Amino acid sequence: MKISFKYPTLLISLLVSSILLYTISNNVYACGGGGSSPDGITLKLRGVNNLAEAVKLKATLQKNEAIKCANVSPDKTEIFISILCPGAITEEQIIKAIKDAGFESSMPNYLTFKIDNLTDASDIEKLRHALDELPGVTTSNIDTDTKEVTINYYEGWIRFARKIIKTLEDNGFKAIAPIDTLTFQTEGITDVEAHDVRAYLLAVFGVTSSDIDTDTHEVKVSIYRGWTTKENLIKTIEERGNTKVKHDLVTLKTS
Repeated sequence: MKISFKYPTLLISLLVSSILLYTISNNVYACGGGGSSPDGITLKLRGVNNLAEAVKLKATLQKNEAIKCANVSPDKTEIFISILCPGAITEEQIIKAIKDAGFESSMPNYLTFKIDNLTDASDIEKLRHALDELPGVTTSNIDTDTKEVTINYYEGWIRFARKIIKTLEDNGFKAIAPIDTLTFQTEGITDVEAHDVRAYLLAVFGVTSSDIDTDTHEVKVSIYRGWTTKENLIKTIEERGNTKVKHDLVTLKTS
């Protein structure tokens, strides 16, 4: 009796294909973690429309020896690049590699500020060089007419906004970054909790200083205007201080 293996073979083939597709799909989205670790960076992604394109981009990037893994988000709007070590490859090189592969990407966050003593082409070159030397920062636009500078930055690589301002000052540039001081009334905060809250507030990107009065339960925070949000501050205060913010008392704006 002759037994045909045609249909069982077809079934096995379909099962193997399904497993491979599932494996590839999951590897596109997860192969090394995400977040803001020092050996990885998340970029905004545009132009990836389907799984096949995501797989293509992932494979292309991972040919670079400095890149350990490239994870495309399920909605295909972000890509996380895990690299060999900090400095192994720059953000500009990653963005260019993505562009060469036929897609577009950019740093997740941006901010704009003014520099009064920005006058000529040599200033622009010096400024761009100074900013681009900072890990996690790329200069996207410098306008000598308005004296406005726009930079893209990645918070996981440059955690402290003060670092940007200090770098500008060290290179002879005076950045105009207005400071707002916000005072929050909490339900209560101990000395130990105040120490924790103060430290974590200073780590929030955009915060320049923080002060806590445990007698009045008030938390005063100074920030570069527009570089962080009131919601971020309240979340940090409540989570690290084990308390609740009743309401913000006053906002002092300085130009």
